[in-house]
Amino acid sequence: MATGAAAFEIVPHRAIYKLDLASTSNPTAISDVNGEMMFQWSDSCDGWTVEQRYRMNFLDAEGAAVEQSSVYATWESKDGNAFTFSVRSTTNGVVDKEVRGRATLDGEGRSGSVTFRLPEEVTQDLPPGTIFPTAHTLKMLEIAEAGDGPPFFNALLFDGSGLDSLREINAVIGAGQTSAENGRFDLLDRPFWPIELAFYPEERREAVPEYEMSVSLHDNGVINDMIIDYGTFAVSASLNMLEPIEDGGC
Repeated sequence: MATGAAAFEIVPHRAIYKLDLASTSNPTAISDVNGEMMFQWSDSCDGWTVEQRYRMNFLDAEGAAVEQSSVYATWESKDGNAFTFSVRSTTNGVVDKEVRGRATLDGEGRSGSVTFRLPEEVTQDLPPGTIFPTAHTLKMLEIAEAGDGPPFFNALLFDGSGLDSLREINAVIGAGQTSAENGRFDLLDRPFWPIELAFYPEERREAVPEYEMSVSLHDNGVINDMIIDYGTFAVSASLNMLEPIEDGGC
């Protein structure tokens, strides 16, 4: 995956998104959503580090509020075969989830294993074809930029978000487009592809995905505005700040 990263000239960056309710099918359960998400993609020379922080406030029709927050940090080797992860989430200030561990693959397309330290000491097998998050993004860019085959990419994604964090992910990659940002952020003045992502449990029992995402992925790795659809409601993430960061001197 290191060669793919170099070909696409991935730009280490920090982005902040404003979160809002895009739609809801049950306004009595959720009447409003607001918050903020920070995403940072860094080059650590031997790998890619990603940190994602979010805070979301949910309101019901009677005005009762629930605040959820999460910190998700990962490191992934540039060959896509090693992955460490850490997750800590809270609800109304109370920690309700902590996950830590390390996963390895025996090579691209081959099997591997993951060892969790939290929430419990356990080792699980990873089936052949498993892919980690950054390698998945780079593969989508490879397919998008090639533009000479079917615009579909199906994979088994392991993201380390929990003991059951292996998901089947189906991506539909749209035709490449030229940015019309007109200088809002310099890093967005690059070609991009609209991508639809659907996430299913590893052992799919229903045709309906757990959730879906619509994103605009630029050829430097930056994601512009996105929609996250959880089925009963959808959240919009509007890019509010974007800046390049140092690459660690690689």
